[in-house]
Amino acid sequence: MELRGYQREAVAPALRGLNSIIWLPTGAGKTRAAVYVCQQHLERRRGGKVAVLVNKAHLVDQHAKKEFNVLQKDFSVAAISGDSSHKCFFASVVKQSDVVICTAQILQNALVSREEDTRVELTDFSLLVIDECHHTHKEAVYNKIMLNYLQCKLSGQLDLPQVLGLTASPGTGGATSFEGAVEHILQICANLDTEKITSAQEELQHLQSHVPQPRKQYDLCQERARDPFGERLKKVMERIQQHMEMPGLPQDFGTQIYEQRIMELEKRAAETFCRKMRVCALHLRKYNDALLINDTVRMIDAFQCLQQFYATERDVKDPTERFLTTTFEENRTSLQALAGDQRYENPRLGKLEEILREHFQPLGTSRGIVFTKTRQSAHSLLSWLQGTAALSGQHIRAAVLTGAGYSNQTRHMTPNEQQDVIKLFREGALNLLFSTSVAEEGLDIPECNIVVRYGLMTNEIAMMQARGRARAENSVYSVLAKANSKEVSRERLNEDLVELMERAIRAVQAMPEQEYRLKIRELQRVAVASWLMKEARISERRQLHDPDAVYLYCINCNKAVCRGSDIRTVEGMHHVNINPNFGLYYRVSSGKMQFQRAFKDWEPGCRIVCSECSQDWGMEMIYRQVKLPILCIKSFVVETPAEKRRYKKWSAVTFPVKEFDYLEYCSSTHGLSF
Repeated sequence: MELRGYQREAVAPALRGLNSIIWLPTGAGKTRAAVYVCQQHLERRRGGKVAVLVNKAHLVDQHAKKEFNVLQKDFSVAAISGDSSHKCFFASVVKQSDVVICTAQILQNALVSREEDTRVELTDFSLLVIDECHHTHKEAVYNKIMLNYLQCKLSGQLDLPQVLGLTASPGTGGATSFEGAVEHILQICANLDTEKITSAQEELQHLQSHVPQPRKQYDLCQERARDPFGERLKKVMERIQQHMEMPGLPQDFGTQIYEQRIMELEKRAAETFCRKMRVCALHLRKYNDALLINDTVRMIDAFQCLQQFYATERDVKDPTERFLTTTFEENRTSLQALAGDQRYENPRLGKLEEILREHFQPLGTSRGIVFTKTRQSAHSLLSWLQGTAALSGQHIRAAVLTGAGYSNQTRHMTPNEQQDVIKLFREGALNLLFSTSVAEEGLDIPECNIVVRYGLMTNEIAMMQARGRARAENSVYSVLAKANSKEVSRERLNEDLVELMERAIRAVQAMPEQEYRLKIRELQRVAVASWLMKEARISERRQLHDPDAVYLYCINCNKAVCRGSDIRTVEGMHHVNINPNFGLYYRVSSGKMQFQRAFKDWEPGCRIVCSECSQDWGMEMIYRQVKLPILCIKSFVVETPAEKRRYKKWSAVTFPVKEFDYLEYCSSTHGLSF
């Protein structure tokens, strides 16, 4: 394997066996450099074993097929993601392989597993490669793995693996001062137990000639001169707020701040069983979503978002729901008419049309990505493109690329669908992607000559990642936003933060070794101590209340439906209700839930809803022939002797939940004896 000069400079400490971070820009071949380190490590070390960790499932396959495939003729390479069946036998796959490429979550699950088939130790590996290692902080999975590592290290364990981190942009961690940025870089180094952070210094000119930087331009547009559609939405929102009869409600419709305040109001209303206030808050949030969509894409997209919301099943017995549905129906016709009036269309779209027309000539070989904030806006932009006469020739072949995580807002893409789109883009069958942040990081996407950030507010890391996608000669990186907007000022701040980050990294690289080591050791001790304190606090909190004294109420109709003592966990994560009488409180709706993958001991059943008010509660699972309802904690208000509260995650509840005992359940419910 041949490396370029700057890559050789960056891997030197890792080849000497030191823990290091390779800091090179997007497109400079960090992964290739890591493959070289793995090859050398395995050739020199008998019985060596490498784990390559990534933070997104689609990168597992990409690394295995595109980068690490060169190792396959001499070594055994296994790729495991959440979608693969191998993960059930992770420990044996690790034993049989020299290189294991997997998502960090799979390794973390294996480190804490109690089952022999899946459990592994950090010491089973001799080298850990951590891709996009700037994510090793706070609650991220990378950091959980590394806290385990640091705890072993500080307690004197010697046979821990070497660590190699890869990043294009460690960022400044929110710091805007030089001292704060240095502290952030040191913290990342401490978290990764890094001895050296390496970059192209002597070979800098060589690097710059290989990785051209795009030309940056600000494409600014004005506000709509008039927005009668948005004004009408705001009038409806005012009417709903009057109906709530609550003084002091926020009036800054169509902003993120309004959304936060209305969500807080909805949570408070749920916890105080104030149904009228909660239902109004939910509908106001939807209108606010529509205003944000109207600001980003077309009026018709905003209208359709509301139309879909009001088309779903409602509890017609509830007077508030009836009032809100009637209010929408009274305004539907005029909203639809305004949404179709081209005079008031979004100026951002006109600007995007100009950019695409300039770069995508009928006979050109352009390739581009338009980054946008939400899945919904990515789909809307594709729909806009398909309906725009000037852009609808054969020379623009576009598709959407979004994340694989499940969201009830817009349909998610499966990892296979993502791979298909990327493959078509790589081959040139597609030449334009409307993408959320999923394509910013790590994805092997061919050089683009036009990258547009469409009305985005993000940090300096995302800015550098997106900019790094424009790698073709003479490429353009466009910031499309409203003149004098927050997006523009954030982008300017990001430019300053990138310079600040670079200065901070150079300062850490130049620190005297002794001073650096002392600082890192101190940060590691603090990190492990605060982690242990937090773990102790969490396990204390789980024991606060007796499950028998805890009640769960439907979040929508406030009916008490079960106790905490009815809940069990399956496989440590699915929370099911084992009380046979619980079936009286819910009904099954629609067909079986479809997932792209199979599960070891269970299969998904149907969605379940409250029999009283049709609130979505979760779904049934069929576990070894037994039907069990899985409950989504967000759909309930939990009452303990101390308070009524709504939780986002089961892990935060204040009562212990036992593991499901299959044999006990079969004997008590079905009278079977074993």
